[in-house]
Amino acid sequence: AAFIGEAGPLTIALIIGCTSWAWGARVVRSQTMALREKEFVKAAEVLGESSWRIIFIEILPNLISIVGASFIGSVMYAIMMEATISFLGLGDPNTISWGIMLYNVQTSSSMLIGAWWELLAPCLSLTLLVTGLALLNFAVDEIANPQLRSHKGMKRWKNLAKQDQKAREPNVPPQNALWSGDK
Repeated sequence: AAFIGEAGPLTIALIIGCTSWAWGARVVRSQTMALREKEFVKAAEVLGESSWRIIFIEILPNLISIVGASFIGSVMYAIMMEATISFLGLGDPNTISWGIMLYNVQTSSSMLIGAWWELLAPCLSLTLLVTGLALLNFAVDEIANPQLRSHKGMKRWKNLAKQDQKAREPNVPPQNALWSGDK
């Protein structure tokens, strides 16, 4: 952004986009190549299915978790790169971003005079956002990848709910029950 001359948000976004696409594309390509050799894809080819049907019905559903994880990872990377570029002073100082806030803390010597709270807001915001996106990434991966699904926790909660419901029900005998002394 500093070499181009204009360091606006669009320029920074284009630079980050142009330099960060290769990792996600490489991961998706390698997973697609591995899926292409699976037996269910070979069986669809032998049955004479069209290439588009094989792509959209056989391969793409197995790539959802990879594509989702790659997208969320790219968003995290872009946010952190923008903050880093702005923190280093290579971004537009007139825009509002967490990186510019960190840059202002650094250049105004706030830490030297003991004003640590100026550093707290951008650092905490970046940390919470990236942590939230990472947790979202794990959730997408667990939902889309059947090997990672864990139903043990849900079964445990359902069993606890049933036990709680049984404990709350009063112990009332059935109406037709014969009691001792009744005929």
